[in-house]
Amino acid sequence: MLLRRVTENVKAQNWTAVAVDFVIVVTGILIAFQITNWNEARHDRRDEQRYLAELAVNLEADLAQVRSGQEASLQRVAAAEAILTKAAPDYDRPRFFPEINRDLPSPGPFDDYPYASLTAYFFMVSSSSTFEELIQTGNISVISNRSLVKELTGYYDRLDRQRGNDDLMLTQAEGMLDWARENGVGMADRATLEETIDLAKTDKIFLGFVKMARFLAYFQYTRLLGVEKDTATLLAAVEAEIEGR
Repeated sequence: MLLRRVTENVKAQNWTAVAVDFVIVVTGILIAFQITNWNEARHDRRDEQRYLAELAVNLEADLAQVRSGQEASLQRVAAAEAILTKAAPDYDRPRFFPEINRDLPSPGPFDDYPYASLTAYFFMVSSSSTFEELIQTGNISVISNRSLVKELTGYYDRLDRQRGNDDLMLTQAEGMLDWARENGVGMADRATLEETIDLAKTDKIFLGFVKMARFLAYFQYTRLLGVEKDTATLLAAVEAEIEGR
């Protein structure tokens, strides 16, 4: 109808009416664009809120896993210390690690299985599904706080790089496993603390593995303290962003 009216006005050379019709058309297009932009912005904000909530859940899972890993690392430190205190009382502990400012855990589930305890290392698998979805789908742009995006990217990059440390620990544990196979020792073999102390006194290779187990467990514990701080800081930032919406 509008096109027919414009055509009739042009034929009649009614330029004022043509101009009015043109303004109406342009205004209608601009309004349609604005409505589309509003709808897209509203959709993005809804998606942003959902992604932020899911990121918070992922980070809470990471935090729980990190703290579980710290406990497991301290269990290994405690197992190694129980042997070293008796088998190598003069052993000079490395001093470049920060002091553990908490008591070592009491006997744990591996106490009757010292060989498993000395070789069972914690490997962190980050709950990064939401961040990976944001990157793979290109939806990372819906997170309007670009500083938060930078913090998220840095956090998951650091976790990826730290997997190299986990690989190092596995490599070191392989030597212990070789010794166990050569000596007919299974990871599920039971042994008392006194038996492992006697073994460490008479077998220098085993004593060396006990020292290594303590070192690597201590190293992992201190590394996980840093991961815990990073995770808690990022979780607080995500929660603040949610509350600010």
